[in-house]
Amino acid sequence: MIEMGPDCLSLEESKKGFEIDISWVDEAVSGRACVFGNLDSIRVLQNGTREELRGEIRRQMGVGLRHGRFVMSLGSPVTPLTPISRVADFILITRQESARIKTRERL
Repeated sequence: MIEMGPDCLSLEESKKGFEIDISWVDEAVSGRACVFGNLDSIRVLQNGTREELRGEIRRQMGVGLRHGRFVMSLGSPVTPLTPISRVADFILITRQESARIKTRERL
């Protein structure tokens, strides 16, 4: 896929009997395209704890730092059972982690 020269690459989260490791994807792409995160919209966003959500956002954003072309994203649409407060948490935590990374880069 990357040989076709896309600007970005977005892949589903791991489920349905297959695994998509965002770290492997980022390494395979090696900065040749922007990689979108694939946070699990059911296990983490809908059903996970706030700490699990923060941990997965932090992990994926850390992966994205290696090549610098990364957007934190979900691997599937937000489900109807996901409380709107969880979507707000996702946005807030992503912004907090982004600010933390930017502050660390300035040091």
